[in-house]
Amino acid sequence: MNEYQRRQIAKPLCWLKAVFLGLLYLGMTFQKLEAQVVSDSLKPFAYVYADHNNDGRPDHLGQVISVSGVANIKTGVLHPKYLQVFIQNDSTGLSIFNKNILHPFNRGDSLVVTGEIQQYAGLPELYATSYKVFPRGSKVLPKPISLKRALLHPSKSIGVLVDGEGVIVEKGKTQNGKYLKVSVSDSARSKVLVYVSNFHVKAQDFKFDVLNVGDSISFAGIFGEESPDFSVHHIHKLYLRTPDDLTYEGIPRYYLLLGFGILLLIAIVVTGWIVSLRREVRNKTAEIQESLDDKEVLLREIHHRVKNNLSIISGLIELQLDGTDDENVKHVLKDSQSRIYSMAMIHEKLYETESLSSIKLDSYLKDLVEAIHGTFVEYNDSVSLKFDLETALLDIDKVVPCGLLINELVVNAFKHAFKENEHGVLTVELEKKDGKVELTVADNGPGLPEDFSLENTNSLGCMLISTFAAQLEANTKIENRGGANFKFTFNVN
Repeated sequence: MNEYQRRQIAKPLCWLKAVFLGLLYLGMTFQKLEAQVVSDSLKPFAYVYADHNNDGRPDHLGQVISVSGVANIKTGVLHPKYLQVFIQNDSTGLSIFNKNILHPFNRGDSLVVTGEIQQYAGLPELYATSYKVFPRGSKVLPKPISLKRALLHPSKSIGVLVDGEGVIVEKGKTQNGKYLKVSVSDSARSKVLVYVSNFHVKAQDFKFDVLNVGDSISFAGIFGEESPDFSVHHIHKLYLRTPDDLTYEGIPRYYLLLGFGILLLIAIVVTGWIVSLRREVRNKTAEIQESLDDKEVLLREIHHRVKNNLSIISGLIELQLDGTDDENVKHVLKDSQSRIYSMAMIHEKLYETESLSSIKLDSYLKDLVEAIHGTFVEYNDSVSLKFDLETALLDIDKVVPCGLLINELVVNAFKHAFKENEHGVLTVELEKKDGKVELTVADNGPGLPEDFSLENTNSLGCMLISTFAAQLEANTKIENRGGANFKFTFNVN
């Protein structure tokens, strides 16, 4: 391509470049002019609220103007379809309304709104015909002012984000929503309606039903117009934006009553269960007691019959004693009869006492020794019995070997320690120490041989004494102390 051809192609490109730059310059100029026009035409919120003749109607009603401010609530919250929002500046706010959401925006976005000044429920608002949205970006969200401050200057605080705390003095519903009347102080002018419309996108999430009169709450919301339902008292509405705008101070009475009701229900159920359980236990106890009574009667009858049977055996031995003249045989039969009697007395004691598992050892020993003493008629006057017995209960399993042990010791004392026409003393002692008993049988006879030992003696009596002591698991101590002295120490149970 030659130089001439290149110049022919370059000429149209230069024209196109010049036209583009010219259009860009004109666009920027028009944008600046438009911004200047918008800036010049913006009206303050006070222009909307102006009522110089005090007739209750805005002076500029029906006039189309433009305003700017920051949205303190996003679209689609107070109403899912209508454009029902508030914008505010540093000092006051304004209600913006349209039957359609032209462009959605978020809380904190800046708006330039053009619309007609109207009045709704006595409150001036701007019916928006158009608006431009300038996203918040990194700008700080609008900060709420104190509710007490808003109540001091209510006309200047309409549409402004406020926060506060107070005590619920009333709760109820209006035609289009539900409310909590909150007292910020004792003053009648220091009350506000914390309000949620039925059209609120989260109306069901505001749990007013858990709150009651007297509960303390904290809240944040948009300060609105005076409620027409409470116009006489000049009470302003506070529009809640989200459920997070309402918090409870302490525990609501609803939860206290609910907890009390649950505890009461639990108490009733537990009481019913306890009553039912007691009735069942009482019935079972009655059945068990009846069964125990039957068994006790049966056991007493068994002890009675065993005692009778042993008495019959003793009677048979008595017949054999009468039928023999052999003194050795008589001694053997009398010893056997004495042992049988000691066991029969045990069953007699069990039959007579309330407990069928243990016996008062002190009472049993005294009766047993006195009964044995009575069988040795030749010593009735010459031998005295001396008792030093502490009260002690002994299991039935140990009473039998203990009774037989005492029988052997007492019988041996009458046989070997005492002589006719000589005064003798038989001492029986019973002492309790740390869950154990010490049982002592002593006489004032000539005493035992120096080399005496139960293990080295072949007599039946000594063998039985050693056997019964082993059954009791007793520690045995035998010594001469003015006569033979036998001491046995064993556990009560």
